[in-house]
Amino acid sequence: MEPVESLARRQLEAYNAADLDAFCACYHPEIRVLDQDGEEVCVGIEPFRERYEPLFSTRTFGGRVDTRIVVGEHCVDHERWWRTDPTTGERSEGEVLVRYRLRDGLIAEAQFFR
Repeated sequence: MEPVESLARRQLEAYNAADLDAFCACYHPEIRVLDQDGEEVCVGIEPFRERYEPLFSTRTFGGRVDTRIVVGEHCVDHERWWRTDPTTGERSEGEVLVRYRLRDGLIAEAQFFR
């Protein structure tokens, strides 16, 4: 298993366990999160942690990878996700493509295609 694939798997396991510390441990201190147009949504591990903290505190979400493609330092996941609103109980779900890029042994870039 390639290092980027192993990290993609570990971060999904941490995501599904609602373990924010383990999730963030997979990411580079200078993580860049990009939208589908390549625009920066979040830069740096502290803003990244702050972005995910509200979601992780609800523990009513999950995801699974249907397809994973790995080429060199890149990994692309086709992921299906679900969330339940803690206030209304309403469930939402969808799918996303996520591209991860490795640097210094950690995920340094994540780009989301919706």
